[in-house]
Amino acid sequence: MMRPLPLLAACAALALAGCAGPYATHVSGPGADAVDVLDVRTVREPNSLSAQVTLANESSAPLRLRYRFSWLDGRGLSVGEGTPATAFQTLSLAPYEIRYLRATAPSGECEDFRLYLQESE
Repeated sequence: MMRPLPLLAACAALALAGCAGPYATHVSGPGADAVDVLDVRTVREPNSLSAQVTLANESSAPLRLRYRFSWLDGRGLSVGEGTPATAFQTLSLAPYEIRYLRATAPSGECEDFRLYLQESE
């Protein structure tokens, strides 16, 4: 006979994991909840990696954010920390505005990225 408690626990874990959204592995930070992440795309060229993240301000108030891209190699280790490519940038979103954030990796060894968002004053 199957015990319902382990089955219920597994279903609850799956449901909670779904709350993070499909792009949670790429977009994080205290400002990530302030915007809707509509899309994440990457393009691999022979010696570079480019990323594009589509953000939307779904509120009726303007929104100011700071963001930065962090680049990772194939082992998940940080690449290019402290370079201009990983510096914080500012972003202002008007109510209901959609914006595309684009960046290119600082090195050809980059395999993945993370976008860190925080609300700004």
